[in-house]
Amino acid sequence: MAPQWRTHCSWLSSLAVFASFFPSHTVSQCDIPPLKLAWSNITVTQDGLGVARGFELGIGTPHQIFAFRPATSLNNTRINNVLSCGSASNNSCIGGFGGGFDPSKSKTYSVSIKSQWNGSQVDAESSTGAYVYFNDDVGFQSNGHVEGFPLVMDSEEGGGAQSGLPLGTSSSFLRAAVAGRVAPSQVFGLWSGSRGVDPRDGLLVIGGYDQARINGEFSTFPVGLPLIRAGSDEIIACVEPATQRSVFTPEIATTFAQITGQNSTLYPKGMHYNVSERPMGDMTITLSNGYQTTISNEELFTPLRGSDKNGRYAITNDSIVEAGVADNRKNDPGDVTPTLGGLFLTFNYLVVDYAKGEFRLAPAVAATNDNVSPNPTTICTPSDSAAPAPIPTSSDKPGGSKMNVGAIAGGTVGGLASVAILAGLGFLLFRRRRQAQKSATVEMPSPVAVSRQPSEMMAAEEPVPVYEMPTSRHASLRKSGGGFQ
Repeated sequence: MAPQWRTHCSWLSSLAVFASFFPSHTVSQCDIPPLKLAWSNITVTQDGLGVARGFELGIGTPHQIFAFRPATSLNNTRINNVLSCGSASNNSCIGGFGGGFDPSKSKTYSVSIKSQWNGSQVDAESSTGAYVYFNDDVGFQSNGHVEGFPLVMDSEEGGGAQSGLPLGTSSSFLRAAVAGRVAPSQVFGLWSGSRGVDPRDGLLVIGGYDQARINGEFSTFPVGLPLIRAGSDEIIACVEPATQRSVFTPEIATTFAQITGQNSTLYPKGMHYNVSERPMGDMTITLSNGYQTTISNEELFTPLRGSDKNGRYAITNDSIVEAGVADNRKNDPGDVTPTLGGLFLTFNYLVVDYAKGEFRLAPAVAATNDNVSPNPTTICTPSDSAAPAPIPTSSDKPGGSKMNVGAIAGGTVGGLASVAILAGLGFLLFRRRRQAQKSATVEMPSPVAVSRQPSEMMAAEEPVPVYEMPTSRHASLRKSGGGFQ
């Protein structure tokens, strides 16, 4: 099920206060390893049939399993009420939502008044929604659990979108993960994996980034600053992994369709093509500072997919391929928010540091490379006056620039990381004969003295070929009764 959150690139002031639930500690945050969450297929129904792709977390006591999709447009962790699907046996609905929460089955469920709730107050709610603000126990795969974690439950009939993991600038998830001592800092690194013909699981690292997935130098972009100049050919776009496809302006989408020979008469419901007329080019995207990335043909055009009766994302018609570009040719330009989605992050590694007001992009190691073991590098928030080391670029040295350490209660800004993309016909460079990319692997200096090895959880994967993505179910994570060890 496609996310239905309204994507905004606005930047709003907010104040989110964590006044309780989290005990104080004197041990340095640097002693805590990064929180690693695999982006994979997760079983979310009681009968084991409903599957959704996302990050596995357990909610409640005992834990109810959810598959969360990352969203920079969210600042609070969102789930759906199981009653929105009628019952827990509605696999198609539960699978599409990434899980359904039954409050009556959690012994630690505690409802709160929103104004007194310890989550973020930034997120705008739908006028037709029915939302419950509450706190409960949350299990973080191999990194333990946090009690009193802030969550929002959509209880309207029919529900909303798939369970959302908030990565916005006022994210209560990031701050609660640090306060609950399951992550060393709010800095996060993300690689979305691949949803191509030969899919790969992605990985979110909170409190650091995955050194093994970086295949070049970082380029730095400011968070929240206007990057468009009057009279330029640039457009503003959000980096939003909640959506797989990239969303461009109607003008660019029209150009894309023309270059690729899309037949809107034969296929009026999207950027679809007969498999025998599959476009043969790659797509190159150039950002405003000259950073350039190429989306390969194999990932850009994939078999038509949709949700089956169990909510699993699977191929629905192998005679049609669809492009990783949203078809908004007929939309009002004012209603379109250009977005670089999960497909963009298959080819680019993202590191976000809201405390420094910046995010960074680097070429990612190819998804087809099977010899990549996670190598998480910690970026910590020390408890003393020592400043944490920066994320390195080619010119950075360990111990160089400093990151501001923010308190749990304090002023923040909410919104999305934005980048400027060069528009016009030169934006889409389709080559009839694809040239091999020359990408040198740059050894990145470590930003901190702490480098953690991959956990047992990340190494013990059990592929299940029935599903569209190789699943990453780990039996060792579950206790009897649905909890985590």
